[in-house]
Formats: sequence, C-alpha cells, structure tokens
Amino acid sequence: MRITLLRFLLIVGVVFIHGYDTKVTVAGELLGASSPGGIATFIRDLISQGIARTAVPLFYLLSGYFFFWNFTWSVGRYIAKLRSRVHTLLIPFLCWNGLNLIFLLIAQNTALTKPFFSGANQPILEYSLYDYANQLIGLESFPIAYPFWFIRDLMVVVLFAPLVDVALKSAPRTILALLFGLWYFNQWLGYIPSVGAVTFFYAGAYLAMKGRDLFSLDPYGQKSLIAYAFVLTADTLTKHAAWSDYLNRGSILLGMVAVLFLTRSLVRSPRIHASLLWASSGSFFVLAIHEPLLRILRILRKVSYELIKPTSELSILVLYFVIPTLVIGLSLLIFKFLQSVTPRLLRIVTGGRTIRK
Repeated sequence: MRITLLRFLLIVGVVFIHGYDTKVTVAGELLGASSPGGIATFIRDLISQGIARTAVPLFYLLSGYFFFWNFTWSVGRYIAKLRSRVHTLLIPFLCWNGLNLIFLLIAQNTALTKPFFSGANQPILEYSLYDYANQLIGLESFPIAYPFWFIRDLMVVVLFAPLVDVALKSAPRTILALLFGLWYFNQWLGYIPSVGAVTFFYAGAYLAMKGRDLFSLDPYGQKSLIAYAFVLTADTLTKHAAWSDYLNRGSILLGMVAVLFLTRSLVRSPRIHASLLWASSGSFFVLAIHEPLLRILRILRKVSYELIKPTSELSILVLYFVIPTLVIGLSLLIFKFLQSVTPRLLRIVTGGRTIRK
C-alpha cells in the first residue's frame, strides 16, 4: 500500500524537476529570474534539484525489487516477465513517442504553427530511417518525449536481467559496491542504459534476493531524516561548488531512505491516504502528458509575465509552485475524462493502468 502511494509522489517530483525554470524572455527582457542567493532560488534548488532528485533512483529501485521478488529463475518465467513489460512499458513508450512525432509533423506542416517549429528542428519529412529511430527511442540523446528516457533505460536493464541474476548469484555485494562507486563518481562507458538505471535496479534486485522489505530501514528513519536535512541544506547552498555533485549524490541516497520512511505517515492519515490512492493509478499518464502541458503553460506564462512582470522573490515562488500544480491537476482531470470516453485506448497507452473511483 505504501508503494502505491509512493509512485504518485515520485511522479510529482519528476514534474517539479521539469518545472524548475521560471525564466522567460519577453521583448528581449528576461523576466522571472531570481537572484542566485535569493530565497526563491534556494527553495527551487531544494525541491527540484534536491528532494525531487530521489524520484528516478527510487523508480529503478522499485522496478528491480518487484522484478526479482519471489522470482525463481527459468527461461519461461523470464519470457513471461518480458511479455508483461511489453504491455506495461514498451507499447506505452512507443505510443507516446509516436504521438509526439506525429504532433511535431503536423505542427511543422500547418500554416498557423509552422513558424514556431521551423529552423531549430530538422523537418520530419526529411528524416532518414535512423532519424526516426533516434526520435522514437533516443539512440543518441533523449527520445522525442524526453521524460520517457528513464523508461527506455529501464526496458534495456530488464532485457539484460539474466546478467543481473548471474551477478546476484556470483558476487552480489562486491558488484553492488562497484556499481554504487561508479554511480557516485559518475563513471560509465555507455549511454544506454545509464549508470543510475543499472545501479538502482540492481540494488532493488539485491534487496529482493535477500528477502528484505523495502521499508526495512524504517527503524533508522528519524535519524536519516535529520542527516538528510543537514546534507540537503548543504547541497542546496553549494550548488556551484566543484564538489557539489558528490554532495548531491549523498543527499539522494539519504533522501531515498527518508522518503520511504515518510510514506508511513501518509498511510496513517485517512484523508491523505485516500487522495493519493485515488491519484496513484494516474501516475503514468501524468508522466506522459506533463511535458506537453508544461510547454503550453510556458506560453501562457510568457503572456502573464508580460502583463504582471514578476520581479519579487515571492511572485517567482508562487509561479514556481502554481505551474507544476496546474499541470498535475489538469493531467489527472484529462485522465479521468478519457477513462470515461475511451477506456480501452487509455489502457493501451498507460500500460493497463486505470484510475481508482
């Protein structure tokens, strides 16, 4: 139950990561920029570059844990796992990237929108087969629906799960320590999958293999919260230091323990528990649609900035919180509406995930 509530909170974190920027340029004037040492910058860094950064590692941890939990290895069971991921990951991944590609194609060839989509992007009608594959999958960078990069990496790690199983049976702790070292010092040879995807998927698989509960560190929860508060604050205050990345990764590790611990409080509150449970099944849809909505709201933000011209720290902070909140709320409303209109199609593009009544 705590895991179900956690998934939606992690998606909220992803939205706030992508909603970090509050700046726009209107008639050559930069608006919405907070001062480097101001309270608005501090809070934005604290949330988007600090707390929210635990989201993707926790997703990979959960994925590795549930893939290997009570899993007795055999070719048949592995193929069954892959078939399941085709429906829950691959088909939605291709659908959403395909929809983004079609949208861009229409925008590039429609008189009304063509001026906004020409110049910076290569015309889709001139794409080679490799260009299409690169946009759909992200062979060299992000896929066209860029929030799906971590879904892409997850699918690759799942595909190589037999190697993870071999590692777990041969030298589990040594390989776990090696992977965490590579992740911490940001050392990795390839691009896909990322070192974070491999490390935290493996960590989740390791916990599952050992029969450990994901919340087994709850007895240390309060201590982890105190430690996390200090490290997170230090990380936020030293964003431009040469060693800031190392402090940030330490903050992420402590933050993962703290976030898992805090879900215990959410379960105890009936109102919060019911609200998060209602929203949890819409998590994937929020992930899929939040980036296009953020683009639309950035246009509206540009218009509002021209009228309001926010310059105070308070006005910038209000906009920082309002825009992601609107995106999340609109995403859930659209999801609920589509479920009543086209439930079958919605199940396909969300991997069978449906919202609770």
